[in-house]
Amino acid sequence: MENEVKVQIVFAILLTLELLGLYMIIIRTVANLEYAFNRVEAIIGREVQLSMRAKEQEKLTREKATQNDMSKSKKNDLLLNIPFMERLSSEKKKKDGHA
Repeated sequence: MENEVKVQIVFAILLTLELLGLYMIIIRTVANLEYAFNRVEAIIGREVQLSMRAKEQEKLTREKATQNDMSKSKKNDLLLNIPFMERLSSEKKKKDGHA
């Protein structure tokens, strides 16, 4: 074989190995990008889920607070009406006692 052919074969093998290495680097980069995008998608999904849960919890807390306020106001109204109710019952007793 001639020296020129041997040199061409060696350079062809080197070029092939370089192209194979470059192909492997590109495939690895694409795989890493895919993994990164999947990871970001999972993180965003989890973040949305936690945000929804926090809003739901805040809504429940707000509803409980309003229920507590309403029950306290009802209790206060009843406590304020006790003298009125006692007066009515005493008037009723007086009527029943006199009649």
